[in-house]
Amino acid sequence: MWPFPSHKGDAQTQYTQGLDHLLRGNLQKAYQSFKEVIDSDTDHTAAYLKLGQVLRQGGAADRALKLHESLLARPALTNYEQIELLKHLALDHLELGQYERAVERALSILKVEKRDTWALRHLVTFYRKQGDWAAAGKYLALWQKATDKDDARLRAWCRFRQGYDRRDADPPEKVREHYQEALKIDEKFSPAHFYLAASYADEAVSRRTGQATNGDTEGQRSEVSTPTAEDEISQLYSRAVSHWASFAEISPTETSLVLPMVEETLFYLQRFDDVESFLRQVLEKDPENLDCVASLANFYVRKGELDRAEHLLGTIPEAAAENPLIHAIQLKLSYRRNASQNLLPLLDRLVDAIRLAANSDGGGREATLSPMSWLDPSSDPLEELE
Repeated sequence: MWPFPSHKGDAQTQYTQGLDHLLRGNLQKAYQSFKEVIDSDTDHTAAYLKLGQVLRQGGAADRALKLHESLLARPALTNYEQIELLKHLALDHLELGQYERAVERALSILKVEKRDTWALRHLVTFYRKQGDWAAAGKYLALWQKATDKDDARLRAWCRFRQGYDRRDADPPEKVREHYQEALKIDEKFSPAHFYLAASYADEAVSRRTGQATNGDTEGQRSEVSTPTAEDEISQLYSRAVSHWASFAEISPTETSLVLPMVEETLFYLQRFDDVESFLRQVLEKDPENLDCVASLANFYVRKGELDRAEHLLGTIPEAAAENPLIHAIQLKLSYRRNASQNLLPLLDRLVDAIRLAANSDGGGREATLSPMSWLDPSSDPLEELE
């Protein structure tokens, strides 16, 4: 163990060494250095703060909190020392899962320095941890203004999450309001388009299901739905298609998320010409979109335009032709041409292709980074704030 420093100048040297150990991740030596500083100079507030940080980072956040709280009673702390103390207290509470207390500490910082960017930035985190996306969005906007780092996508994300997190609890109309407000912030925010479409489509399905069972008595089906009700369902589906189209326009490489739903919905609406138009527009933006090629070929098969389907499938590169989806559509095409033929070889190829795809790492296309990936629980775009 190093000898205790006997003068304040020595204490400062020891404090600097402690900072170096902390920077290098050597918590044991950092603890020893800061402890020796405190033993020789009990007025060294910075050493107390750093000692608590070492405890927190070492897994003893409860001890860190007690140490930092003991400093609150100290008289004549400078504004800088008050702010630094409140920062450490907030981080202690965060580590202990005490998010409301962390918020209180950060708000106290803003009472001392109303544009403190650390407090604004961390209030975003603390409120997000509580699931309060309205407050998180408020302080995100304040942080962006204070740092001149405008990012509409992140503000849209906070507004979107106000609806997304309540989508199973609140009525569809209320949830959609948040999605629509997110699009006012950023009209190209793809998750809002995707979930607006899903909300309209789900409501349409619910109404159709309700019509099929409403008024049933002893197993008897109700009468056919009224034209007005059918019009309302069609309007809901049309709104869904509009937002799916916007999603595909913004994120053409992610259209596999919406293609089957668009196709089925347009068929339900009997807007057959729009199916081909939609798929062609996607292919113009992303010619290598295999899912879109497959969907277009499938559309031709369903329409009975078998020669067009076969020609389109023939344009697929040999390597991509092993895709299970392509095999499945080829199988449909073969069946439509001749229902009596032996399809076992094609079925065997389909099984083999599915097995091969299950063992592959993503089908050869690079993963795209987009706001849709933010929905992964392990992803948090707000943690990227600097």
